[in-house]
Amino acid sequence: MNAGIVITTRNREQDLQKLFSLLTAQPSWKNLPLWIHDDASDAVSAEYWHTIRQRAQVVSNAQRMGYIVNRNHSNAQAPFDLIFSLDDDSCFVDAEGPDRAIAYLNAHPTVAALAFPLVDSLTPSPVPNTAPYRCLTYVGCAHLIRKELFVKLGGYRHDFIHQGEESELCARIWAAGYEVHAFPACRVHHWVSPEARDYHRMGFYGPRNRVINHMLHTPMPFLPFELARAIASYTRLSWQTKLPLTHLRGLMAGMQHGINHWSQRQALPLDLYHQLMALPISA
Repeated sequence: MNAGIVITTRNREQDLQKLFSLLTAQPSWKNLPLWIHDDASDAVSAEYWHTIRQRAQVVSNAQRMGYIVNRNHSNAQAPFDLIFSLDDDSCFVDAEGPDRAIAYLNAHPTVAALAFPLVDSLTPSPVPNTAPYRCLTYVGCAHLIRKELFVKLGGYRHDFIHQGEESELCARIWAAGYEVHAFPACRVHHWVSPEARDYHRMGFYGPRNRVINHMLHTPMPFLPFELARAIASYTRLSWQTKLPLTHLRGLMAGMQHGINHWSQRQALPLDLYHQLMALPISA
């Protein structure tokens, strides 16, 4: 199966330059083809367009659509069987990590996606144990997924808009009889660009989408508990972020959305839910 890297970006010229430099410097990475989906960047140089078109197959939006819509489009259109998802401010760490991840998915047909650990530098300490293990979900900027299954399951929900879409899709992956595994042999450094980060937006959609996910997939006997736990979690977080009203609006919007879309509910079987709750959340 062929594999490639899919990146959704907007106004991150310096981050992409750093990413390209890192990928090119590593012989085992530079041959991975790139697909870049630019979300109507309007604060980049002419050199930016020349560079990305020289390095990758590029799709460019005339109007901003958001990264979930763009990831759905790119994951469906990119000519790869296996899709490495990287944020524009992240890169692999382990030289042979991507090749080992590809080989692992090829050898394990019931594994739909691999979650890669996020590390705090490009030179982290060696991993004592790189054995894969089952986990609940993956992080959007650090995973490998089967394109065919992604498309078959309908991709990410557009109505999530921002954040939390990966865990909702992973619930459907597990329900379809596939698995998600953590893969410590392929680590990703996410240096987290400070540009274009709206913490109020994140503070709204994080709690909103966590609630929606529970209302879509949590079995009824556990739904009240999980909703209460989400409320308690964001109440505690509000003391740190000083965004109590933003979190509250997100929680209430999630409740309303869940009620309005109750007919779309696909609760996980109880036995599967118990199995998943015993797993680590991600890599």
